[in-house]
Amino acid sequence: MSDEPILVIKDNDSTIGIRARIGDEFSEHEIQLNVILAYYWDNGLPVIENIIGLFESSLKRTINDVIPHENLFLKYNLITDDEISKASRFEIHLKEVKADNQSLRLDGKILALKGLKSKEEYSKGILDKINILSSNNGSDNEEDWRESDSRVEKLVEKTIPTEKKISFKDFAREQRLRNGK
Repeated sequence: MSDEPILVIKDNDSTIGIRARIGDEFSEHEIQLNVILAYYWDNGLPVIENIIGLFESSLKRTINDVIPHENLFLKYNLITDDEISKASRFEIHLKEVKADNQSLRLDGKILALKGLKSKEEYSKGILDKINILSSNNGSDNEEDWRESDSRVEKLVEKTIPTEKKISFKDFAREQRLRNGK
């Protein structure tokens, strides 16, 4: 086994899996999309912003289990089909991830979700299977993006400091307070 730290993003029909590995040691966490999306829709919370926040904090937690660190640096392209509050799809193209100053090799660099405007769209099956691609070729839906006149792309660079661990109940309360509910 290599001692190079690796971050793997993977999926199945209803989860986003995040795995960090260095040598034989690894940590893995999953985001259960059905539960999270239902919670956001039922509480009138902005879906895409909150999924991105949850994805970032899950990355931080997973990596911290394997490589304890104070700050996590993330660099990614965020692509949406409209301004973020009106978007029904988004992609995150991870460019760089560092725990303090230690770079992680990225496997599965692209996360793509669509059909996120409402639970009606989701329940009709419009939410396609999550596409997480390991290749550098980009999304398998590039033609869909080219046909869209309102593609919005933004480079995001942020440093996420280590915070205390909180329960899901406290996390949900913070989400409601942050979003004015």
